[in-house]
Amino acid sequence: MVGRITVIISVYNRVDVLLKALLSIQAQSVKPFEVLLSDDGSAEDIVGAVKEQKDKYDFKIKYIAQADKGFRLAKARNNAIRIAEGDYLVFWDQDVLATANYLKTFSDHFREGKFLIPPDPVRLTEDQTAAVTERMIESCDYSQIVTAGQIRALRRRVYKDWYYYLETRYIKRNSYKPKVRGGILGIAKKDILLVDGYDENYQGWGAEDDDLGRRLYRAGIRGRNVFHKEYPLHLYHPPNKASEKSVNLDYYNKRLAEIRKGDFRAVNGLSNPLGEDEITVNRIN
Repeated sequence: MVGRITVIISVYNRVDVLLKALLSIQAQSVKPFEVLLSDDGSAEDIVGAVKEQKDKYDFKIKYIAQADKGFRLAKARNNAIRIAEGDYLVFWDQDVLATANYLKTFSDHFREGKFLIPPDPVRLTEDQTAAVTERMIESCDYSQIVTAGQIRALRRRVYKDWYYYLETRYIKRNSYKPKVRGGILGIAKKDILLVDGYDENYQGWGAEDDDLGRRLYRAGIRGRNVFHKEYPLHLYHPPNKASEKSVNLDYYNKRLAEIRKGDFRAVNGLSNPLGEDEITVNRIN
Protein backbone atom coordinates (compact mmCIF):
# COMPACT_ATOMS: atom_id res chain seq x y z
CA MET A 1 0.00 0.00 0.00
CA VAL A 2 1.22 3.47 -0.91
CA GLY A 3 1.80 6.24 1.62
CA ARG A 4 0.48 9.70 0.77
CA ILE A 5 -1.73 10.08 -2.30
CA THR A 6 -1.97 13.34 -4.21
CA VAL A 7 -4.98 13.63 -6.49
CA ILE A 8 -4.46 16.09 -9.36
CA ILE A 9 -7.57 17.49 -11.02
CA SER A 10 -7.21 19.47 -14.24
CA VAL A 11 -9.74 22.30 -14.13
CA TYR A 12 -11.30 24.62 -16.68
CA ASN A 13 -14.55 26.32 -15.63
CA ARG A 14 -17.58 24.03 -15.03
CA VAL A 15 -17.39 24.44 -11.28
CA ASP A 16 -20.68 22.53 -10.87
CA VAL A 17 -19.04 19.45 -12.38
CA LEU A 18 -15.88 19.93 -10.30
CA LEU A 19 -17.86 19.97 -7.06
CA LYS A 20 -19.35 16.59 -7.98
CA ALA A 21 -15.85 15.20 -8.55
CA LEU A 22 -14.68 16.49 -5.16
CA LEU A 23 -17.72 14.95 -3.49
CA SER A 24 -16.87 11.64 -5.19
CA ILE A 25 -13.31 11.81 -3.83
CA GLN A 26 -14.65 12.53 -0.35
CA ALA A 27 -16.83 9.40 -0.63
CA GLN A 28 -13.85 7.15 -1.35
CA SER A 29 -12.99 4.38 1.13
CA VAL A 30 -9.36 5.59 0.99
CA LYS A 31 -8.90 9.36 1.12
CA PRO A 32 -6.04 11.24 -0.52
CA PHE A 33 -3.54 13.26 1.47
CA GLU A 34 -4.21 16.27 -0.76
CA VAL A 35 -6.13 17.35 -3.85
CA LEU A 36 -4.51 19.81 -6.25
CA LEU A 37 -6.81 21.77 -8.57
CA SER A 38 -4.70 22.76 -11.55
CA ASP A 39 -6.51 25.43 -13.55
CA ASP A 40 -5.90 26.18 -17.22
CA GLY A 41 -7.27 29.73 -16.97
CA SER A 42 -10.89 29.50 -15.82
CA ALA A 43 -13.14 32.57 -15.92
CA GLU A 44 -15.37 31.12 -13.19
CA ASP A 45 -14.60 31.65 -9.50
CA ILE A 46 -13.26 28.18 -8.75
CA VAL A 47 -11.66 29.14 -5.43
CA GLY A 48 -14.77 30.86 -4.09
CA ALA A 49 -17.04 27.96 -5.02
CA VAL A 50 -14.79 25.31 -3.48
CA LYS A 51 -14.23 27.37 -0.32
CA GLU A 52 -17.98 27.42 0.26
CA GLN A 53 -17.89 23.61 0.41
CA LYS A 54 -14.48 23.16 2.11
CA ASP A 55 -15.88 21.82 5.40
CA LYS A 56 -17.14 18.76 3.53
CA TYR A 57 -13.64 17.55 2.70
CA ASP A 58 -11.22 15.51 4.82
CA PHE A 59 -8.20 16.37 2.68
CA LYS A 60 -6.10 19.41 1.90
CA ILE A 61 -6.99 21.33 -1.25
CA LYS A 62 -4.67 23.65 -3.14
CA TYR A 63 -5.51 25.68 -6.23
CA ILE A 64 -2.84 26.23 -8.90
CA ALA A 65 -3.61 28.55 -11.80
CA GLN A 66 -2.10 29.72 -15.06
CA ALA A 67 -3.41 32.30 -17.53
CA ASP A 68 -5.81 31.26 -20.28
CA LYS A 69 -3.65 31.07 -23.41
CA GLY A 70 -5.54 28.29 -25.10
CA PHE A 71 -5.63 24.58 -24.31
CA ARG A 72 -2.47 23.89 -22.25
CA LEU A 73 -3.33 20.75 -20.34
CA ALA A 74 0.23 19.40 -20.32
CA LYS A 75 1.55 22.55 -18.66
CA ALA A 76 -1.34 22.66 -16.17
CA ARG A 77 -0.62 19.10 -15.06
CA ASN A 78 3.07 19.86 -14.66
CA ASN A 79 2.23 22.87 -12.49
CA ALA A 80 0.57 20.50 -10.03
CA ILE A 81 3.19 17.75 -10.24
CA ARG A 82 5.89 20.22 -9.22
CA ILE A 83 4.25 21.04 -5.90
CA ALA A 84 2.69 17.64 -5.14
CA GLU A 85 3.67 16.36 -1.69
CA GLY A 86 2.40 12.82 -2.16
CA ASP A 87 4.47 9.77 -3.00
CA TYR A 88 1.82 8.66 -5.47
CA LEU A 89 -0.09 10.77 -7.98
CA VAL A 90 -3.59 9.99 -9.20
CA PHE A 91 -4.85 12.15 -12.06
CA TRP A 92 -8.61 12.66 -11.91
CA ASP A 93 -10.44 14.72 -14.53
CA GLN A 94 -12.95 17.23 -13.19
CA ASP A 95 -15.82 15.47 -14.99
CA VAL A 96 -15.11 12.05 -13.44
CA LEU A 97 -16.88 10.22 -10.59
CA ALA A 98 -15.87 6.83 -9.23
CA THR A 99 -17.01 3.79 -7.31
CA ALA A 100 -16.16 3.48 -3.61
CA ASN A 101 -12.85 1.58 -3.74
CA TYR A 102 -11.40 3.31 -6.79
CA LEU A 103 -8.61 5.12 -4.90
CA LYS A 104 -8.10 2.07 -2.70
CA THR A 105 -7.37 0.01 -5.81
CA PHE A 106 -4.63 2.46 -6.80
CA SER A 107 -3.23 2.34 -3.28
CA ASP A 108 -3.36 -1.45 -2.88
CA HIS A 109 -1.57 -2.09 -6.18
CA PHE A 110 1.03 0.65 -6.02
CA ARG A 111 4.43 -0.35 -7.37
CA GLU A 112 7.34 1.80 -8.41
CA GLY A 113 8.14 1.16 -12.04
CA LYS A 114 4.48 0.49 -12.88
CA PHE A 115 1.72 2.93 -13.69
CA LEU A 116 -1.90 1.92 -13.14
CA ILE A 117 -4.57 2.67 -15.67
CA PRO A 118 -8.29 1.98 -15.21
CA PRO A 119 -10.47 1.28 -18.23
CA ASP A 120 -11.96 4.24 -20.07
CA PRO A 121 -14.76 5.69 -17.93
CA VAL A 122 -18.36 4.67 -18.35
CA ARG A 123 -19.56 7.56 -20.49
CA LEU A 124 -22.86 8.69 -19.08
CA THR A 125 -25.39 10.10 -21.50
CA GLU A 126 -26.94 13.51 -21.00
CA ASP A 127 -30.02 11.89 -19.42
CA GLN A 128 -27.93 9.65 -17.17
CA THR A 129 -25.86 12.63 -16.04
CA ALA A 130 -29.00 14.59 -15.20
CA ALA A 131 -30.14 11.66 -13.05
CA VAL A 132 -26.99 11.69 -10.87
CA THR A 133 -27.86 12.91 -7.37
CA GLU A 134 -25.70 14.03 -4.47
CA ARG A 135 -26.86 11.01 -2.47
CA MET A 136 -25.80 8.74 -5.32
CA ILE A 137 -22.32 10.26 -5.32
CA GLU A 138 -22.01 10.03 -1.54
CA SER A 139 -23.00 6.35 -1.57
CA CYS A 140 -20.92 5.58 -4.69
CA ASP A 141 -23.86 3.55 -5.96
CA TYR A 142 -24.61 4.16 -9.63
CA SER A 143 -26.48 0.93 -10.25
CA GLN A 144 -29.73 2.81 -10.89
CA ILE A 145 -28.35 4.58 -13.95
CA VAL A 146 -25.48 2.50 -15.38
CA THR A 147 -26.74 -0.11 -17.84
CA ALA A 148 -25.70 -3.74 -18.19
CA GLY A 149 -24.42 -2.93 -21.67
CA GLN A 150 -22.12 -0.21 -20.32
CA ILE A 151 -20.72 -2.63 -17.74
CA ARG A 152 -20.10 -5.28 -20.42
CA ALA A 153 -18.23 -2.73 -22.54
CA LEU A 154 -16.19 -1.79 -19.48
CA ARG A 155 -15.23 -5.42 -18.86
CA ARG A 156 -14.15 -5.85 -22.49
CA ARG A 157 -11.77 -2.92 -22.10
CA VAL A 158 -10.34 -4.44 -18.91
CA TYR A 159 -9.73 -7.79 -20.64
CA LYS A 160 -8.08 -6.04 -23.58
CA ASP A 161 -5.69 -4.20 -21.23
CA TRP A 162 -4.84 -7.48 -19.49
CA TYR A 163 -3.97 -8.97 -22.85
CA TYR A 164 -1.68 -6.03 -23.71
CA TYR A 165 0.11 -6.37 -20.37
CA LEU A 166 0.66 -10.11 -20.77
CA GLU A 167 1.76 -9.64 -24.39
CA THR A 168 4.37 -7.10 -23.31
CA ARG A 169 5.61 -9.12 -20.33
CA TYR A 170 5.67 -12.66 -21.69
CA ILE A 171 5.72 -12.45 -25.47
CA LYS A 172 8.24 -9.61 -25.16
CA ARG A 173 6.73 -7.52 -27.89
CA ASN A 174 7.77 -3.88 -27.81
CA SER A 175 4.29 -2.69 -26.91
CA TYR A 176 3.27 0.64 -25.41
CA LYS A 177 -0.12 -0.62 -24.22
CA PRO A 178 -2.17 -0.40 -22.13
CA LYS A 179 -2.02 3.26 -23.06
CA VAL A 180 -1.85 6.20 -20.69
CA ARG A 181 -5.24 7.80 -20.12
CA GLY A 182 -4.27 11.07 -18.50
CA GLY A 183 -7.43 11.83 -16.55
CA ILE A 184 -7.51 8.43 -14.82
CA LEU A 185 -3.84 7.63 -14.28
CA GLY A 186 -1.98 6.51 -11.16
CA ILE A 187 1.82 6.73 -11.01
CA ALA A 188 4.61 7.08 -8.47
CA LYS A 189 5.90 10.64 -8.36
CA LYS A 190 9.41 9.21 -8.65
CA ASP A 191 8.49 7.59 -11.98
CA ILE A 192 6.96 10.67 -13.55
CA LEU A 193 9.98 12.70 -12.42
CA LEU A 194 12.21 10.23 -14.25
CA VAL A 195 10.66 11.17 -17.61
CA ASP A 196 10.38 14.87 -16.58
CA GLY A 197 6.58 14.94 -16.61
CA TYR A 198 4.42 16.07 -19.49
CA ASP A 199 5.90 17.78 -22.54
CA GLU A 200 4.57 21.34 -22.47
CA ASN A 201 5.04 21.73 -26.21
CA TYR A 202 1.68 20.00 -26.57
CA GLN A 203 -0.60 23.02 -26.82
CA GLY A 204 -4.06 22.59 -28.21
CA TRP A 205 -5.95 19.34 -27.90
CA GLY A 206 -4.42 15.93 -28.30
CA ALA A 207 -1.39 13.59 -28.08
CA GLU A 208 0.10 14.72 -24.74
CA ASP A 209 -1.01 11.47 -23.07
CA ASP A 210 0.30 9.29 -25.90
CA ASP A 211 3.63 11.10 -25.72
CA LEU A 212 3.89 10.55 -21.96
CA GLY A 213 2.98 6.89 -22.37
CA ARG A 214 5.57 6.28 -25.05
CA ARG A 215 8.26 7.89 -22.89
CA LEU A 216 7.26 5.91 -19.79
CA TYR A 217 7.47 2.62 -21.69
CA ARG A 218 10.82 3.62 -23.21
CA ALA A 219 12.10 4.34 -19.68
CA GLY A 220 11.01 0.85 -18.57
CA ILE A 221 7.90 1.96 -16.67
CA ARG A 222 5.00 -0.22 -17.77
CA GLY A 223 1.25 0.02 -17.41
CA ARG A 224 -1.25 -2.33 -15.80
CA ASN A 225 -5.02 -2.41 -15.45
CA VAL A 226 -5.95 -4.02 -12.10
CA PHE A 227 -9.47 -2.63 -11.88
CA HIS A 228 -11.57 -5.78 -11.63
CA LYS A 229 -14.62 -4.21 -9.95
CA GLU A 230 -13.99 -0.48 -9.52
CA TYR A 231 -14.41 2.00 -12.34
CA PRO A 232 -14.69 5.70 -13.18
CA LEU A 233 -17.72 7.42 -14.73
CA HIS A 234 -17.62 10.39 -17.07
CA LEU A 235 -20.29 13.07 -16.68
CA TYR A 236 -21.76 14.32 -19.93
CA HIS A 237 -21.06 17.93 -20.89
CA PRO A 238 -20.37 19.92 -24.06
CA PRO A 239 -16.63 20.15 -24.85
CA ASN A 240 -14.47 22.82 -23.25
CA LYS A 241 -11.53 23.91 -25.39
CA ALA A 242 -10.96 20.58 -27.08
CA SER A 243 -11.40 20.05 -30.79
CA GLU A 244 -12.27 16.82 -32.55
CA LYS A 245 -8.85 16.53 -34.17
CA SER A 246 -5.43 16.75 -32.57
CA VAL A 247 -3.35 19.74 -33.65
CA ASN A 248 -0.17 18.13 -32.32
CA LEU A 249 0.30 15.17 -34.65
CA ASP A 250 3.31 16.57 -36.53
CA TYR A 251 5.14 17.31 -33.29
CA TYR A 252 4.14 13.93 -31.85
CA ASN A 253 5.45 12.03 -34.88
CA LYS A 254 8.74 13.92 -34.71
CA ARG A 255 9.12 13.12 -31.01
CA LEU A 256 8.13 9.50 -31.57
CA ALA A 257 11.21 8.92 -33.69
CA GLU A 258 13.39 10.49 -30.98
CA ILE A 259 11.75 8.52 -28.17
CA ARG A 260 12.37 5.25 -30.02
CA LYS A 261 16.08 6.12 -29.98
CA GLY A 262 16.00 6.46 -26.20
CA ASP A 263 15.11 10.11 -25.55
CA PHE A 264 12.42 9.55 -22.91
CA ARG A 265 12.58 12.91 -21.12
CA ALA A 266 10.20 15.75 -22.03
CA VAL A 267 11.62 18.47 -24.26
CA ASN A 268 10.02 21.11 -22.04
CA GLY A 269 8.93 19.38 -18.88
CA LEU A 270 9.10 19.68 -15.10
CA SER A 271 12.71 20.82 -15.03
CA ASN A 272 12.52 23.05 -18.09
CA PRO A 273 9.05 24.65 -18.34
CA LEU A 274 7.94 26.27 -21.57
CA GLY A 275 7.48 30.04 -21.34
CA GLU A 276 7.58 32.36 -18.36
CA ASP A 277 4.03 32.12 -17.04
CA GLU A 278 3.22 33.39 -13.58
CA ILE A 279 1.77 30.43 -11.68
CA THR A 280 -0.34 31.25 -8.63
CA VAL A 281 -0.94 28.84 -5.74
CA ASN A 282 -3.68 29.22 -3.12
CA ARG A 283 -4.44 26.98 -0.15
CA ILE A 284 -8.21 26.47 0.08
CA ASN A 285 -8.40 24.51 3.32
